[in-house]
Amino acid sequence: MAAEIREFKDIRVGLTRETLPVDAFMAELDQIQSTVCATRNQLWSHVANGTLSEEYLRRFCKEYYFLGVTYTGEFASLVANAPDPDALTLEQSEHFAHWIQNLADETGYAGDANHVTMKVEWARMLGISDEDLLSYVPEPATLGAVLGTMYYMRRSYEEGLAAFGWAGERFAASTGYAALMYEGLRDHYGIEVPNFAVHAYAEVDHGDAADYLLRQVVTTAAVQHRVRKAVRHVFTLRNARAQALNLWLEEPGALR
Repeated sequence: MAAEIREFKDIRVGLTRETLPVDAFMAELDQIQSTVCATRNQLWSHVANGTLSEEYLRRFCKEYYFLGVTYTGEFASLVANAPDPDALTLEQSEHFAHWIQNLADETGYAGDANHVTMKVEWARMLGISDEDLLSYVPEPATLGAVLGTMYYMRRSYEEGLAAFGWAGERFAASTGYAALMYEGLRDHYGIEVPNFAVHAYAEVDHGDAADYLLRQVVTTAAVQHRVRKAVRHVFTLRNARAQALNLWLEEPGALR
C-alpha cells in the first residue's frame, strides 16, 4: 500500500498593508475618538452642580469601584509585556518604567493611597456597606467596556497600551471629569474625596506618557492595524457606557 503523501498549503500569500507615518496614524486615532466616542457622560455635570440625587450618586460610586478594583490588577500584564525590560538598567527603560510606576501608583507604593482603597473610602462616606459594594453588578455597558479593554491588555502590549493607556487614561484626562467630581462632591455633598483629587493630576501625566509611548510602537502596518481596531472597539464600548449612564437621568428620583 502506497504511503499517503500530505501537502501543506503555502501560506506565503504576500499580504501587505500600507504603513502610515506615525503622525498620520495618530491623527487617524484622534479622528476615531472624535467620531466614535462622541457621547459625554452627563452624570459628571450633575455631580458638579449638585443635582444628582444621593441614591444615584451611591450607584455611580459603585460603578467607579468596579472600574478600579477590576483594572488595577491588570496593570501587571502591561508591566510584564513591556518591550524594553532588558535595558542595561531598568531606569533606562521607557515602557517598563512607565507601567511599573503606574502600577506602584495605583497600588499605593508611590506616595498616594491605594486607588482601590480610596474608592472604598468614598463608598463609606456615602454610607455604602462593604457587602453592598462587593455584590454590586455593574451596568452591562460597563462590563463590556471593562472586559473589552482587558481583552486587549492581555492580547498584546501594543493593543493594551492603546486600549487602556491611550484610549483610557488619556481620554479620561481630556474630559476633565476628576475635577468636576471632586469640586462637586465637596461643594454640594459635603465630602472631599481624595480619589478624584489624585486623578485630576495623575491621569494627565499618565495620558501624556501613553501618547508618547504609543508613538514608539505603531511603526509597522501590522501593529497599526491591530491598534486601530483596538481603539475603535474600546471607544465604541466607552460610548455605549456613557449612553447607558445618561439614561439613568431619565429615571424617577435621579435628580434632586
